[in-house]
Amino acid sequence: MRDTAGVRHPGARGDDDQDEDQDDDQDDDQDDGRRAGEVTRDDRHHRRHGLRVARPERRQRALLLLALFVMSLFVGRLVQLQGLDAPALAAKAVSNRTTEVRLPAERGDITDADGVVLATSAERRDVVVDQVVVAQYAADVDGERQVVGAAGAAARIAPLVDLPEAQVRASLTGERRFAYVAQGVTPAVWRRVDALDVPGVYSERTSDRIYPAGAVAGNLIGFVGGDGEPLAGLEVTRDDLLAGTDGSRRYERGADGRRIPTGATTTVDPQPGGSVALTIERDLQWYAQEAIAAQVGATKAEWGSVIVLDVSSGDVLALAEAPTVDPNDPGASPSEDRGTRALSDVVEPGSTAKVITAAATLEEGLVTPTDRFEIADRYTTENGQRFKDSHDHPVEKLTFAGILGQSSNTGTVMVGSRMDKDTRYDYLRRFGMGQPTGLGFPGETNGILHPADAWDGRTQYAVLFGQGFSLNLLQAAQVYATIGNDGVRNTPRLVKGTTDADGEHTETPPGETTRVVSEQTAAQVMSMLEGATSEEGTGQNAAVPGYRVAGKTGTAQAPQGGGYSGYTTSFIGLAPADDPQLVVAVTLQRPQTGRYGGALAAPVFADVMARALQQRRVPPTETTPDFLPLTWD
Repeated sequence: MRDTAGVRHPGARGDDDQDEDQDDDQDDDQDDGRRAGEVTRDDRHHRRHGLRVARPERRQRALLLLALFVMSLFVGRLVQLQGLDAPALAAKAVSNRTTEVRLPAERGDITDADGVVLATSAERRDVVVDQVVVAQYAADVDGERQVVGAAGAAARIAPLVDLPEAQVRASLTGERRFAYVAQGVTPAVWRRVDALDVPGVYSERTSDRIYPAGAVAGNLIGFVGGDGEPLAGLEVTRDDLLAGTDGSRRYERGADGRRIPTGATTTVDPQPGGSVALTIERDLQWYAQEAIAAQVGATKAEWGSVIVLDVSSGDVLALAEAPTVDPNDPGASPSEDRGTRALSDVVEPGSTAKVITAAATLEEGLVTPTDRFEIADRYTTENGQRFKDSHDHPVEKLTFAGILGQSSNTGTVMVGSRMDKDTRYDYLRRFGMGQPTGLGFPGETNGILHPADAWDGRTQYAVLFGQGFSLNLLQAAQVYATIGNDGVRNTPRLVKGTTDADGEHTETPPGETTRVVSEQTAAQVMSMLEGATSEEGTGQNAAVPGYRVAGKTGTAQAPQGGGYSGYTTSFIGLAPADDPQLVVAVTLQRPQTGRYGGALAAPVFADVMARALQQRRVPPTETTPDFLPLTWD
């Protein structure tokens, strides 16, 4: 048995050999597993017992890939932010801390003919606030620095801007990033507010429209609204020149709303507006306004107007209204008093239009100034229309000059009927009726003149003495200026010239002229009109000491609401009669103390004409009038 036990059979291994082999196998497996990642004995053991094999190298690779992926996202975003989107993001950041303010252009001046300023602009400041920032306001209280916020800021700002503290506190309190605290304060007031160093409170530059002469020519100049927009008069019609072009300023500001001194700033400078010089003479305009206002009050008239024209040029030297408007406070005047009635309202001229009939019949050779007529106080036309004079009287022996001087309706119809309807209409048009004057003023009326074929049986005769058509006061004044200008009608001029922002001045050229009647006819009419102001005429109250005067009274019924109510009373005349230089036209609408132009309007004419002649240094008349005979035996 020992042999059996002790003999080693071929192919058999002993325990020692097996142990060595096993050790060698384990070493080989470990070496091979470490080298090639092959299945080890431990793996076989885990598999044999149904366990998953842990693979740390795989986890490491996964974590590495995840980390690389996350890093790639950060790198991509970084490239996007710093590369692709950098300009846009930078612009957005600048935009968030950048604000833009308007730099208003300085509105140009309006001056009178001598350069006296009637309208100008002054620098003002609008105090504004960022309510979110102002809450951080800190101030010294009892020797200690404390946050006093909107309430503390309001207590300090209100006295400076002359507003109730409660109102200022309300404008400072809230979360709005922009709100007005006070508008239109002077630069000096803003400097005192700024010295408080309230965060979030700053100013915007603006301007205030000022009218140094107050109501003088306010009806012509017009006015602007609280936002600076023109609302009436020349402020509207000349806005393209006066307004200029606004500029702007963009700048960076910090969290406290204040400008960053080193921040980016872009400024577009405003371009100031140009100026407008009128033909109006301020002192004469003021005097005319005072004169017509006094007469409107004395006669209890609804309104009144005065126009002064330069005969040779057509320049409007004064255009006064009562009541009128002060452009510094237009809201204080009713809306109907803020315009220019002398241009916008239509009235029947009444007897002042008889000068057109006189000029037309003389020009047509149908009559002479000294032709004799027997004039009754009633006259019936061929078609049965009956007309009467302003008062009853027996048959009067009048020359044609006397018909005009005595302002006879019946005599005017008698002589004027020698013209056919078309000729009557033609002369009304020649003198400017029913068409623009050329002044170019807003709201100006053309008047009303229907064609001759539209006239009824009565109107065709009524137009001869100033009824049946209507006009504005400037058109009426132009008729007399045409006679005084040797029969040539000028286009009236209100703007003398303009000056642009660069200082270049442009004179307004004269407008078109129209020959209406011959120089001889104009001279004959002037002589007849001078007789109307003599002791025998209706215009004695128009006399101006030292000067020869020619003119005509007028009274017409005033239309209202489709009917007639009251009278339009007027006087229009020229001086000196031997060398006409000025026309003054006066109208009172619906006076309550009378109705005749000779009594109510002529005295205003004399007053204003005397002032105008003296102001323009027109020498007194040295010739003696040779009055035409008004009557005959």
